[in-house]
Order: sequence, then C-alpha cells, then structure tokens
Amino acid sequence: QVAPEEFKTSISRVNACLRKNLPVNVKWLLCGCLCCCCTLGCSLWPVVCLNKRTRRSIQKLLEWENNRLYHKLGLHWKLSKRKCETSNMMEYVSIACYLMLFNRT
Repeated sequence: QVAPEEFKTSISRVNACLRKNLPVNVKWLLCGCLCCCCTLGCSLWPVVCLNKRTRRSIQKLLEWENNRLYHKLGLHWKLSKRKCETSNMMEYVSIACYLMLFNRT
C-alpha cells in the first residue's frame, strides 16, 4: 500500500512538470493559430514538438517514480491515451497497474 504522503508527492511532481510546461505550450499554440493561414499550418509544428517533449518528460518522471517506489509495491504508473468522454478528442491519463509477478520453477 502506498502512503498518502508518497502518493501526494508523486502527483505534485507530475503537476509541477505540467505547470512548468503548459504556459509555454499555450503561448506557442496561440501564436501558431494566429499565423496558421500565412504559414500553411507550419506555425503549429513548435506546438507539436513541445507537446511531445512534455509527454516524454511526464513519462520519464513516471518511470523514475516507478523505479523509486511503485515497482517495489507491485504497482506500475504509465501514461495512456484514451478518447475523451465528452468529445471525439484524445487525452492522456495516468494509470496505475498492478504488476503480476510469477515465479517459474
């Protein structure tokens, strides 16, 4: 079982990473949308790259948290893509899975 303090610390780290990266991504998105017609959509590439970088940062952070604590408890955090409930868009969610360990004799 994960202590509430450990869980809170893990979630705080993920939120801090998002808090750091999201304002930059939004600024580039607004700039890209304003210039989209003039650049034939090429102005949106920085947003795509920044989103990939943010996603990789979160994945690395979750892997670090897994190695630090959660794998020892038989849990595995990962980032997963799923369809939004309210629209046809996709979203990323973090999922905790139980690790099934089998001993082979």
